[in-house]
Amino acid sequence: MAERAAPRGHASRPHTADVIIEAWAPTASGCYEEAIAGFVAVFADTASAPAGATLAFEVGPGGPSDLLVELLEEILVTVEARFVVPTGADVHVEGDRLTGTLTVVPAEAVELTGPVPKGVSYSGLSFDADTGRWRCRMTVDV
Repeated sequence: MAERAAPRGHASRPHTADVIIEAWAPTASGCYEEAIAGFVAVFADTASAPAGATLAFEVGPGGPSDLLVELLEEILVTVEARFVVPTGADVHVEGDRLTGTLTVVPAEAVELTGPVPKGVSYSGLSFDADTGRWRCRMTVDV
């Protein structure tokens, strides 16, 4: 997958019954935020969403890849239990935990473009720093 020239971003591509998402940013926090944006983009178009409310979250403890899975599982719980969709995130890495806030809007306030994913696979999962950038890769089960 060709990475964009932007210092921060995400991209996805279909893979059998899954979607592979890659995200990158200059910081680990930014990479987690881009991973959330890429994950939400699998099932919703949030471009014209109204201003939203904030929800605090905390996940961990764990290593960077485990925290990525826990964070995206937190997104799934938020969507399925609260019927809201994240339109933004502010993530803070605090040792072996992630804390922060999600900006969310009611699900009916965004265009749903596909089914909500079922989960994230540990197969092919990565989250690490490389040449001055943080990068992650995940396979999402849709």
